[in-house]
Amino acid sequence: MATLVTNSVVHVREDLSNVINNISPEETPVYSLIEKKKATNTRHEFLTETLNAANGSNASVEGADFVDSALTTPVRLGNYTQISTKVINVSGTLQAVNTAGTNNEFGRQVAKAGVELKRDIESTIVGNGASDPGGAGVARKSAGMESWISTNVLHGAGGATPGYSAGTVAAPTDGTERTLTEAMFRDTIQKAWTNGGDVKKVLVGPALKQAISGFTGNATKYTLSKDQTVTAGVDVYVSDFGRHEIIPHRYMRTRTVILFDPSLWAIASLRAMQTIDIAKQGDADRKALLTEWTLESKNELGNAKIADVQP
Repeated sequence: MATLVTNSVVHVREDLSNVINNISPEETPVYSLIEKKKATNTRHEFLTETLNAANGSNASVEGADFVDSALTTPVRLGNYTQISTKVINVSGTLQAVNTAGTNNEFGRQVAKAGVELKRDIESTIVGNGASDPGGAGVARKSAGMESWISTNVLHGAGGATPGYSAGTVAAPTDGTERTLTEAMFRDTIQKAWTNGGDVKKVLVGPALKQAISGFTGNATKYTLSKDQTVTAGVDVYVSDFGRHEIIPHRYMRTRTVILFDPSLWAIASLRAMQTIDIAKQGDADRKALLTEWTLESKNELGNAKIADVQP
């Protein structure tokens, strides 16, 4: 008799795992690090100030009259709130059928959209977008870190970062790319320190992260004989001006290194993250996730940027 085998019958149940495997990264390091505060208008304004330069000749003649000192006043800056949304639309039939990996597909999609929305905000924060007041048919936009940092900057030929001027923040102009070097890295840290900054964190794309791991300050590699672990990456760079944590970032531009002080940035929310019920359209349920926020640059002088670089 011929042996009956599985591929000759039609009533073998399918084997579908009841787990949905998601490998998409969820890290939002800058969003998680910086201060959260409240905005009260679509244009969020804030004040920044610097001290007068130190005067090594500050000496007065005995008995002389007092002379008024030159006083500085704060500078008023601003950024525009950006509305970020995700809309979930799931049919009634899909919610009724027996789905693998979840017993509530609508709820799963809402939760996933919340993660995606935070990643969208993170990408805008570390990006090179300009601020935009919006208008009829035009969305308001918040400027990103790349656009705010305009003083302590190293650009390639033809590159420039105008920064904040006349109420808005312009996008940088990309220059000619060149190889990232340790000398560039040290020079940029020094620029920030000279202007009063303390750049504790360094954001960098994956390829440039590997380039930093090849700096000569890490020329000696270590092998732990106990478990044969080779240490080849650089997670902390110690310069003459402090410790700088190197953070690989998945969503920033791969041609830029951002050196920043988390205490000099904040996210100001006009409307906190919320879930909004939307009227049904036919046989489907709909919800929207929405938040309205902007990036506050408390003082760009305390941060730095190396633009137009490659490994």
